[in-house]
Amino acid sequence: MLKEVYPNIPDVAVRWDLANMEEAYVIPDNSVMFAAFESSGQVVGTVAIRPYDDRIEMVRGCYDVPATAELSRCYVNSSLRRQGIAGKLVAAIEEYCQQYGYQAICLHTHRFLPGGFPFWLSQGYIIRKEKPGDLETVYMDKRLTQQCSPIF
Repeated sequence: MLKEVYPNIPDVAVRWDLANMEEAYVIPDNSVMFAAFESSGQVVGTVAIRPYDDRIEMVRGCYDVPATAELSRCYVNSSLRRQGIAGKLVAAIEEYCQQYGYQAICLHTHRFLPGGFPFWLSQGYIIRKEKPGDLETVYMDKRLTQQCSPIF
């Protein structure tokens, strides 16, 4: 999916987290990757979070680092887009983040990605900063609110 989405970025699929998925998303209790599957068992969509580490210069210092998760790896098979799969994956990851105690989720996307930027806006994410240039990077975030049970 990465090569499909980013055809002009060499070695886009060579990332530490993808080479070390268990260490990145399974072992830590504050990280997770969710996937959607076809009935055949084929993965058709993914989304992941890890603790944000203030590594991105453009937004350095913008977040309460221990309380912020970084969302990544949100992809849906191009033949199955616009069917609600990504929305369900994001809802699941946001619920996980609330249960874990994260107060915010940050992410970055690119304006050239088909449907990506409008999707994040539709999910309630707001623009924090933008970096003009070939990649048209947009840094976005969403505050999470803790759900309280009514007292009767």
